[in-house]
Amino acid sequence: MAIKNKLFYSKKISRSLGKKIWLKFEYQSLTGSHKDREARDLIELALKKKFKKVGCASTGNLAISLSFYAKIYGLECYVWLNKNDKHIYNLIKYLGAKIKLKKIPLKKLYSVSDNFFKKNEIFNANPGNNKKKLEANKKITSEILKENNKIDCIVCSLNNGSHFLGLKSNFKNVDFVGVFSKSELAKSINSYSNVEIDKKGHKKDFKLIEANDQDIIDGSKLLIKEHIFAEGSACALIGILKKIKKYKNVCCIISGSAHLNLPELQKIILKGKINLY
Repeated sequence: MAIKNKLFYSKKISRSLGKKIWLKFEYQSLTGSHKDREARDLIELALKKKFKKVGCASTGNLAISLSFYAKIYGLECYVWLNKNDKHIYNLIKYLGAKIKLKKIPLKKLYSVSDNFFKKNEIFNANPGNNKKKLEANKKITSEILKENNKIDCIVCSLNNGSHFLGLKSNFKNVDFVGVFSKSELAKSINSYSNVEIDKKGHKKDFKLIEANDQDIIDGSKLLIKEHIFAEGSACALIGILKKIKKYKNVCCIISGSAHLNLPELQKIILKGKINLY
């Protein structure tokens, strides 16, 4: 079943930036992030191919989605995490996954887990291994343009590249901006994790923007004005809109709720001295 939601026109953000801004809430899914689309499609394929086990390396959202759906559909799930992401360890374990903790960067974590999955006949849900991940994200763009064909730019978080590349697939009449960050306020879009894009070899052709601490804080302030509480990656999207001048009708994909990473939002609020009242 497709995960769909209506576009939200943000009057307050539009007024602040002098352009029309729509938001698509991809966290309005069962586990609270856009990764549900990928997880459901990948598990469906794993079952079709008679796999009994699925696995991924992740900073959080995919691990949660894959663990959740794997247990429901009777598959064992193996998740590789960096030790710095241990805040989600208990949730993923409670959802039924077997977890391996390693103190290595995400890009290396993908490589090491790829080898483990191949050796142990585990369906590999890591980026760059299956076009189903891209097809799942392509549906998001189709939904956006079906509802509003005047959108001239879609802004999304870069993550590992699967989300961005899938959204961008074969759509000629709209531009795409991918947002990454080196800030601890938006760790899920730290630039070292662009694995899917690196494998495609076209990074120089993409519109990619780095969000700094202030961008993330500014974005959070604007979202909070609309009573929207999102994780740092989504705040980064809103914060960089001031850097893209030529577009008049922009859709930002809010990929994860703050409830998935409350400590991150706490850091943003404290660093930005944001008044919640």
